[in-house]
Amino acid sequence: MIQETRKECIVTADDYGIRQTAEPILRLVHTGKIDRVAVMVHYVSPDQAQALLQTGVKIDLHLELIDILKSGDKVYDNTLKRSINFAFRYVLRIVTRKKVEEEWRVQIDRFNELFGRMPDGLDSHEHLHYFPPFFRVCVKLAEEFDIPFVRFGRKGLLTGFHHSLTGRILSFFSRQMRSFFAETDRQTTQYVVSLDWFSDVETFLEKRPNGSLEIIVHPEREEDYHAILEYL
Repeated sequence: MIQETRKECIVTADDYGIRQTAEPILRLVHTGKIDRVAVMVHYVSPDQAQALLQTGVKIDLHLELIDILKSGDKVYDNTLKRSINFAFRYVLRIVTRKKVEEEWRVQIDRFNELFGRMPDGLDSHEHLHYFPPFFRVCVKLAEEFDIPFVRFGRKGLLTGFHHSLTGRILSFFSRQMRSFFAETDRQTTQYVVSLDWFSDVETFLEKRPNGSLEIIVHPEREEDYHAILEYL
C-alpha cells in the first residue's frame, strides 16, 4: 500500500488473548503494522496485558458474549449458523439487552483492573455491537465511562466493494443507527471493513474511496497475517 493510503487507514487486530493470538499480534504491533488492538479481557493474562501496554499501541475493549451465546470461540464459523444461533437465543430471551449491559460492564471493569485505565475504544467480537439494541448499550457505556472511540463507520461498510454476507448484515444494522450515532460525540472512522471480506485485497485498497478506514484483521489466520505483511 502506498504511504498516503496507509495514513488514512487504522488497522485493528481483533481477539487479543484468545486462541494464541497474543504472539502474532504483538509481533505485528512491534513492526508498525497494527494501529489498534482489541482485547478480550476474559481470555487475556496479566502478562499479555502488560506486554501490550508497553508497546504504546491504542488498546480497545473487544466486547463479547461467548458464554451467553455458547459460540464465538472458534477461528472460523459459518455466518448463517451464527446468525441463526443468535436469533434463536434473542427470541427466547436467553440474551437480552439487560444481560448484555451487565456483562459488558463486567468486562469494562475487568479491563480497568488489567490495564489500570479505561480502554481507548469499544468494538465487539463477531460485530455484535452493530445489532441496534446492543449498539445503544455500547454507546451508552462509551459515554458513561468516557471511552472516546466506537467502531462504527459514519459512511458505512463499503458493501459495493465486497460480497460478504456478514458485511451486508452489518451494513443493514448500521444504516438504522446512523442518525443515532450522529447525535453522539464519540469518535469513529468514516468506513469499516474486515480484511477477510476481500479475495483481492490489493485491488480493494487501490479503488477504495478517500476517507478514514478501519480495517479489521485477525492475525492468527494465516491468510490475514500474510496479507497484512504484504499490503498493510
